[in-house]
Amino acid sequence: MFSLDRFYNILHNNLINQFENGRSVYFYPFGTYNTTTFLSDKLDTGSTPIAPYSNFWITQRRWLHCYFFDQEPYYDYTLPIITNSLLQPDHFVGSSKINILANSEKSKLKTEFVKNNNYHDWYYFYHGFAALDWYRDFQYFEPESFDRFDKVFICYNHLTSKYRSYRLHLVSNLIAQDLVKHGLVSLFHDGWQETINDPENPLDNRARVKIHQTLKNVSSPLTIDTNAPTGEMSAKVNFKDLTDALFHVVTETVYFQDKLHLTEKVFKPIVAKRPFFLVAAPGNLAYLKSYGFRTFGRWIDESYDLEQDHYIRIEKITFELAKLCAMSPALLKQMHQEMQEVLDYNFNHFYTTFKDLIVDELVDNFEHILCQINNGRQPGNHSKYHQRFDLPAGYFERVKTRLKQ
Repeated sequence: MFSLDRFYNILHNNLINQFENGRSVYFYPFGTYNTTTFLSDKLDTGSTPIAPYSNFWITQRRWLHCYFFDQEPYYDYTLPIITNSLLQPDHFVGSSKINILANSEKSKLKTEFVKNNNYHDWYYFYHGFAALDWYRDFQYFEPESFDRFDKVFICYNHLTSKYRSYRLHLVSNLIAQDLVKHGLVSLFHDGWQETINDPENPLDNRARVKIHQTLKNVSSPLTIDTNAPTGEMSAKVNFKDLTDALFHVVTETVYFQDKLHLTEKVFKPIVAKRPFFLVAAPGNLAYLKSYGFRTFGRWIDESYDLEQDHYIRIEKITFELAKLCAMSPALLKQMHQEMQEVLDYNFNHFYTTFKDLIVDELVDNFEHILCQINNGRQPGNHSKYHQRFDLPAGYFERVKTRLKQ
């Protein structure tokens, strides 16, 4: 598996830079909007800042611009970040600029942005590639390492502001129902009052009341691994923590918004051979299944994935979790044994077929964009009069083979 550190360089080298005057733009470090970088050569390391713009670019008759905004989900407040970072038409007077927006979500908001700004929509599962890189070492642990667990569940909640404030509701339920003693739970205590009092926060009023009633009596944070979380914790995971509990309660980045978007978080239980609840926006459990993974409807009620009411969705998950916490250790062990076929399947699928699926999806979706650019005609099957961009026959299959190594 290629390194995520060179993800954009590899895509640029294999796809964008195959075309005349191809340029790629992305943010770094991971998960931030701190710095914007452009790639313009096949072996560009991405060290050149995007401004000032080269006068050379202005003279080009055709210019392919790929803008990578695939690390974080789209929100209303992030759209200006994209717009302000774009290479604007006035930098390329007289040029024909073709825009591609590389992204990792399916949502109406993203679709409207692409349409309104004349972008080609290049979707792929960015965080699937991230997880394959970051969690690659788990496949080398001896199988017996996954057999033991002491707690019923584990639930990370590092960030709880605004769009992730649903985690305050979830943890309040765990505290109020005395479930924390059965699990490993994190919650960083500072700032929750400001969060629930924010009128722009999407929290239901029922949740705000419950959070206040519960957390006003909590004087210290709940900790699993650290009291000072950082962005790099997504890539650095503790094997013991991930296997000390049976169920993972995966608190995803997107919960309130109507979108399909998953991060590396959902793959932590998969590489730890653990069952999980997916606390996310409606439909995301089905979205995960569309990539070939299996879930645990035989043992828990997964109808929460269909629940549109954000408050009730948390309540349904808590109800199922409480039932598990009421089970005896012997019954939990029996359940774990019954799940082995699914757990092993997900583990093996992640390290084998899943990689092939997301590579194929990435390359196929780019090829589809090429067909759109070429006036909706298949490459190699139209007159030169209509052709704008083309590649040699079989090129995309060779890229797939290369990226799957």
